[in-house]
Amino acid sequence: MASTPVLATTTLPFSSLPLDPTGPPYNAWSRYGSSDQLGTLNMLTPSIVAAAARTEIRTGMRVSLDWPLNKPTYPSYGRDRLKHVIRRRGPEGRVVNDDVLDFNTQISSQWDGLRHYGYLEAQRYYNNTTDEQLHSSPALGIDAIVNSGGITGRGILLDYASWAEANSIQLDPLTSAPIPLTDLQRVIASQNITFSPCGGDILFIRSGLTAALDKLDDSSQRMLSERPTADFAGVEATHAVLKWLWDTKFAAVAGDMPAFERSPPGGGKSDAYTAEEVELEGVGSLHEVLLGGWGCPIGEMFDLEGLAEMCKKKARWSFFVSSVPLKVPGGVASPPNAVAIF
Repeated sequence: MASTPVLATTTLPFSSLPLDPTGPPYNAWSRYGSSDQLGTLNMLTPSIVAAAARTEIRTGMRVSLDWPLNKPTYPSYGRDRLKHVIRRRGPEGRVVNDDVLDFNTQISSQWDGLRHYGYLEAQRYYNNTTDEQLHSSPALGIDAIVNSGGITGRGILLDYASWAEANSIQLDPLTSAPIPLTDLQRVIASQNITFSPCGGDILFIRSGLTAALDKLDDSSQRMLSERPTADFAGVEATHAVLKWLWDTKFAAVAGDMPAFERSPPGGGKSDAYTAEEVELEGVGSLHEVLLGGWGCPIGEMFDLEGLAEMCKKKARWSFFVSSVPLKVPGGVASPPNAVAIF
């Protein structure tokens, strides 16, 4: 295992992975030190964030990126719905209230923190952390992200849904279908996007999922959540995608999809998966590598509808992102509390 941290600005080729040769495939363990809690968020240095603020904040227009906590009405993956109770403080007539929220942090817009998913076969989380360590300490908690200033920097939107519609490409975000890297590269070209050569960009991909769910009636939403498998479109889980994500040096990745990647995660579980997904060497999903290998937060079910409209209006696809999760010591995930600023 690497004994000394690597500077956040240092470029390491994808071919250098795994950094810990005794660990699972693609791992970047100890890149930022053996006790690191931030992973790829180390790329959000003060100079990177300051530069993003200077170049991206021009008008002060702001767009929320959070879907309401009570959406979807019926969560998939066997998770419970939000419970919200308003409690009057004192006797009737006293105009003072509290409210109590009971919810799974994975049911709506969320950042998956580094405690959420590890390498399934190796049974290790980021930086070779064991499940026992997570259950006996706050290691890798979502609060570490908050203590570092949140997920804040230059955001980039790839509006895959609009591009697919404009190019007569069939897209149903409510079915298990891969979003190919080749298509994403065409979106990048059509939107004339240039990524920061220093790294630290925060990637957002719009599939149209939240808009599709909002169009369903109550009965259809319930039936969707009760399907045998949680089938949703998402980024294909391939070696090529991992190489692109690494080489582009994203600080975090997110989308409006329930898993960011094709769901259910795990290439090879169905004959419908592509050969490239089945052959993802030694791992079953992007989650294992991004969270368990690189310490890269994954955002899911972000509301990107208003963002897409603002990007079209402004004729630009980059913006400043400010996202500060809940400061829960040892937390696994959190609503993003995110805004895009133009």
